[in-house]
Amino acid sequence: MHRIFAIGISLLLSFTLFSQENENYLQIVEAERELKRMFEELYEVEVTGTNMDRFHAIDSLFYEALQLPGSFDHRWGSLDMIGKLVSDDGLVKVFSWVYMASRDQYHYTAFIQVQDRRGESELFRLNPGDAENMMSEDYPQSIDDWHGKVYYSILTNEYKRKTFYTLLGADFKDTKTSAKTIEVLTIQRGKPVFRDDQFLDGGTVRDRVVLEYSAELTISVQFNKRLGMIVFDHVVPLHPLYHGHYQFYGPDGSYNGYRFTEGIWVLEEDVDARN
Repeated sequence: MHRIFAIGISLLLSFTLFSQENENYLQIVEAERELKRMFEELYEVEVTGTNMDRFHAIDSLFYEALQLPGSFDHRWGSLDMIGKLVSDDGLVKVFSWVYMASRDQYHYTAFIQVQDRRGESELFRLNPGDAENMMSEDYPQSIDDWHGKVYYSILTNEYKRKTFYTLLGADFKDTKTSAKTIEVLTIQRGKPVFRDDQFLDGGTVRDRVVLEYSAELTISVQFNKRLGMIVFDHVVPLHPLYHGHYQFYGPDGSYNGYRFTEGIWVLEEDVDARN
């Protein structure tokens, strides 16, 4: 009798757990369907700045959805209008997107999901800051004081049993300039932290890389698998008189690169990036 009772309790618990997981999955699927519709509405409006309520509604719904049990393992495959990144070790996910409020003002949202070795995950919102020196390569960026951008690539490296997550991002900034960034995260006590002193350029150590250039031009910042490094356009003023005026900066046709070496990224100049 006791054995039958125990089996019955076990089956009941299993069924209850299955029902909860199924309910969570259905909630996630429904949230993804609604988010897809809302993103389409957000970006189909031709007049900029008239859809801020939709932008904030997406922010709230996505935040709630990413806190549901099982959301870390969900692919969110239909949300093809945003940045969706997964680290090589499968422990970090980054979601980010942008809305143009005006030609000189962009609003960014980013969430980071972190999963521990036991399979439990936690969600973090990156809150944009508004400091005047936010573009500085030595600005003390944190998840609560963040330089807003869309992340389009994540690299995973290890050194001395510590994992480094390098994020490549794009800030459309305004009508004069845009920027590409390279910055490094680690997970400390389960929380994402932006690292300092991660880039060595000759004798100069930087916290991150910010390449600002004319909004009328484009530059490339990508990880080159063949070379095993982050390769990027060498950005210079179009004339020495324009030094420091980044609306007149652009690529000069040469490439530099960063190679991950003993826990930091080390600059290598004049990289041959041809295929």
